[in-house]
Amino acid sequence: MKNRRRNTGLIVFIFLFFVGYFSFGYSSDTKENVAVVCFVEGEAWLTEPGERERKEISLFDWMKVGAVIQTEPGSKVVIAFSTGDRYELKGKAKTTVGQEGFSSSTGSVNKLESVPVMPKIAAISQESSPGTRLGGIRLRGSKGPFSGVYPGEGTKLLADDAVLTFEPASGVNKYKVEIKDEMGNKVLSIETSATKVATYPSAFKPGTKYSWKVWALGKREPSLLFEEVFSTVSEENARARNTFKEQAYLSKDVTQLLLLAQMEMGLGLWKEACETLRDALKLFPDNVEIKNAIFQIGCK
Repeated sequence: MKNRRRNTGLIVFIFLFFVGYFSFGYSSDTKENVAVVCFVEGEAWLTEPGERERKEISLFDWMKVGAVIQTEPGSKVVIAFSTGDRYELKGKAKTTVGQEGFSSSTGSVNKLESVPVMPKIAAISQESSPGTRLGGIRLRGSKGPFSGVYPGEGTKLLADDAVLTFEPASGVNKYKVEIKDEMGNKVLSIETSATKVATYPSAFKPGTKYSWKVWALGKREPSLLFEEVFSTVSEENARARNTFKEQAYLSKDVTQLLLLAQMEMGLGLWKEACETLRDALKLFPDNVEIKNAIFQIGCK
């Protein structure tokens, strides 16, 4: 009888332990990212929650509650929280990431002007692909977003500013380009010698999937060169991006430009992200982190 009670108690204890473990989210994998690195210069280190080893901080790293940031003399790091609050760490400093700010800090840590669009950026980044490196954005396919054809799988266009490009085929002087919506209706069908196709503003609808094909035209039958799929950014996200773009460029603040690039990557606007990163690099031509981001994305 005693053994039965003891076994029953043990089973209940184990059950409650696992219920508590999963309910209260002790696993760091269940915690959401709450802050992102939007500028790095010099040496800085990040220790993830529950980890002992630190790693070098990179631009667009996302952080969870409990992450520890350490910066070295001569360095500068700017962190933007999903609430919109931003903080600058200069020189030797150490902070611990909290839910809406730093839960503790030593050294030179200054609060900067808030960025109201940050909650939107955080939501887009979490939805696109949760992670830490490059804002959690995964490059789809071994060649990334720029494989000679743009747009393709995993990339998006702005409905009112859509430009499609492809590499010229050897010995081909004329092409047929055809675009269809997801219902199979033709949106565009043209013959052209150009490998860059700019569509008219009302050709595409926001938040819609499309496919496009290109044939090589010549003396013989048309030869299909490729078929790709893409989609357009939703009207809400396009509006948020365009509004923030105007603000970021007016501010001439590199951290806001880099947050804009983060937003564009999350939306799948890879070409736009490349343009923004290049403009950010003009403000800080020697910044290694911006150069690395441009290289990792594969900007052309």
